[in-house]
Amino acid sequence: MLHRIKLKLHPTAISIGSVAVLGLYGFNNQAFYMVDNINNKKIVNNYSPQIAAFLATIRWAETGTSGYSSYHKLVFNGTFDDFSTHPRVRQCARVSGKNVCSTAAGAYQMLDISWNDLQPNLGLKDFSPPSQDKMAVEYIRRNKAVDDVESGNFEMAACKVGKVWASFPCNDYEQHPKTMEELRNYYNQQLVKIQ
Repeated sequence: MLHRIKLKLHPTAISIGSVAVLGLYGFNNQAFYMVDNINNKKIVNNYSPQIAAFLATIRWAETGTSGYSSYHKLVFNGTFDDFSTHPRVRQCARVSGKNVCSTAAGAYQMLDISWNDLQPNLGLKDFSPPSQDKMAVEYIRRNKAVDDVESGNFEMAACKVGKVWASFPCNDYEQHPKTMEELRNYYNQQLVKIQ
């Protein structure tokens, strides 16, 4: 049985019932906390605090913010508002002296080919924040990093997903990744907020 223990919302004209029905993840960078009384485990947006903090760290590293606005970001410039599907906007920019073109979008900077792969496999109906979170968790799982995140082995988990996210170390993308120390510090800050 789940019991709500804390709900923080930005002052808006939205009811608690609509938040529960819509399942807004990362709403204005505030979390929806619940406790699973059967397993006595805290759940944040359907994820453990460790996974939720790791997701926030990826959002921050990829977009510069872990807040709700990260879910709207296009790779180099601009935002999108239509969450019905991946925006499929191709942008180009100079990165480390090279011309880089990408369709990366959203909080986790997912490519359109990632959407094409994950959308049917995960049964996603849209590219909304909860769907983006599910996609990121699937990539964490595919790279065998879930157990590392859950057990507190941050460096190993971050390295394992470095091939997915260019903002993380342990890859050769040369796109100015965050340092392991920067990532770990941000993760620890998020974990303290959540717990």
